[in-house]
Amino acid sequence: MTEEATRHLDGCARTVGYATVSAMMEDNRQAIQDIVTNIGTRSDIELLKIYDQDGKVRYTGREEPETLSTIIDTHISDFLKADSIDEMAARHNIDHGNGHIAVSYPILNEPKCSTAACHFHSPDEPILGFLSIGVSSQNLENTLALLRSRMIAFSIMVLFLTVGGVAALLRMNLFMPILRLTYNAERAAQGTPESELPKSDHKLGKLNKDFRLLVKQRDQAWQDLKAGEARDTKVHDGTDESRTGRSTAAGHQSIGQAGSGEDKKV
Repeated sequence: MTEEATRHLDGCARTVGYATVSAMMEDNRQAIQDIVTNIGTRSDIELLKIYDQDGKVRYTGREEPETLSTIIDTHISDFLKADSIDEMAARHNIDHGNGHIAVSYPILNEPKCSTAACHFHSPDEPILGFLSIGVSSQNLENTLALLRSRMIAFSIMVLFLTVGGVAALLRMNLFMPILRLTYNAERAAQGTPESELPKSDHKLGKLNKDFRLLVKQRDQAWQDLKAGEARDTKVHDGTDESRTGRSTAAGHQSIGQAGSGEDKKV
């Protein structure tokens, strides 16, 4: 935006310069003053001056404020100190603090100027004078402020979308799987077998597999323990039955022997 505003001001300044040179070719000084005065009536123009080759003001369309005049005077001083045409490139200044954009550039002595009948400059003089113009940068500042506020709003929106997206991904891929694993661990601690636990989404990878393997091993251990207890119970019951059978048989034998003795006594 700033470069575009500077290019626009350059175009305006060169237009004024071409009109000034045209009036000079006709040796019409009043036309030069009229051009400068009319352009100076624009609301966005804050300074407009035409200098001679010695840096003296010849035409003034508008001159305000003082801060802008100081900037322009610095431009002209730099031009006068230059040792060659190459060092007389256009000077630009953007004062955001005071709201000014200024440009100054030299008016060159072209061949058509030095050969004109009205011309009193020597062909050896490369510079005829200088043109300085300054405009208000209020429109530029307003545009930059609008762009700044929009960029801030856009950045905040992107920040919220980024945080929201990351939070959603973390919840889906990390927090929810951990909560499911925690729930399964609580169920397993309460005795729920692995086959009855909710199916996992495998987002925790090896951790979830290792957990289910531990639960399977626990279930298998329980089954082995129950099977061992069942065998022990069966063996214990069989031993008791054997002992009971032997005791009954011994009792019958004792009774039989006692009956035989009584028969003998009779």
